[in-house]
Amino acid sequence: MPLPEKLAPFQSRFENQLDVILDIRPKVFSFMFGVPSADVLEECRKKGIVTVGAATTLDEAIFLEAAGVDMIIASGFEAGGHRPSFLASPESSLTGTFALVQLMKEKIKKPIIAAGGIANGKGVAAALALGADAAQIGTAFLATDESNALPIHREMLFSEASKYTTLSRAYTGRLGRGITSRIAKDLIGKEENILPFPLQTTLISPLRKAALEQQKWDMILFWGGQIAPVLKHTKAKDLMHSLIEETTSYFNDLKG
Repeated sequence: MPLPEKLAPFQSRFENQLDVILDIRPKVFSFMFGVPSADVLEECRKKGIVTVGAATTLDEAIFLEAAGVDMIIASGFEAGGHRPSFLASPESSLTGTFALVQLMKEKIKKPIIAAGGIANGKGVAAALALGADAAQIGTAFLATDESNALPIHREMLFSEASKYTTLSRAYTGRLGRGITSRIAKDLIGKEENILPFPLQTTLISPLRKAALEQQKWDMILFWGGQIAPVLKHTKAKDLMHSLIEETTSYFNDLKG
């Protein structure tokens, strides 16, 4: 494949995206990598939009609560996808989901949403038992036929490869967890050569395209969390029904 062209200047579209959110007034506005300005949060309150921020440490949870965010996601390091850390480096913000939920429960009053390492009713029930008010599930729904993930991505999440995940900046420039790949392994110790997010994504995209065409799966990042090996459902409806039934059953057992 040819070398990619020189990257064009990048302009953030956050302000445009924010205008759309305030215009259409969704029930919930969930964000990552920090917190919007006080003016934006106040505008959300006026419009009846519930705001949800993501924390990877107790300090971030306290920061989000002080800013006036309505609900806070406890995003454990087990989760797939980007690490939403914003007060310290993602590499130093690796608290596990269940530890983070308990730490946050002791220090903040806002509702807590557990995320990371949860893919079934047993996990949801455990999160609720530890003090979470809700659970957020990513990888299990990503693996269903109804998601926008590529068929090969969904297939990989049900394969033996899903047992091995890596936190890497190699594909986007921002630390994220996906199924271990050749590129992620080859760039360990060479992080200083990785472009910042999202420029690295642009640089890597021609390689991703060529790897997909040539079916070289070890050259592609497939997002996924550490819980992937327990996945069972390929239909979102079946997954949802299972989550409700299992959570109810296990939570009732936990309560005795």
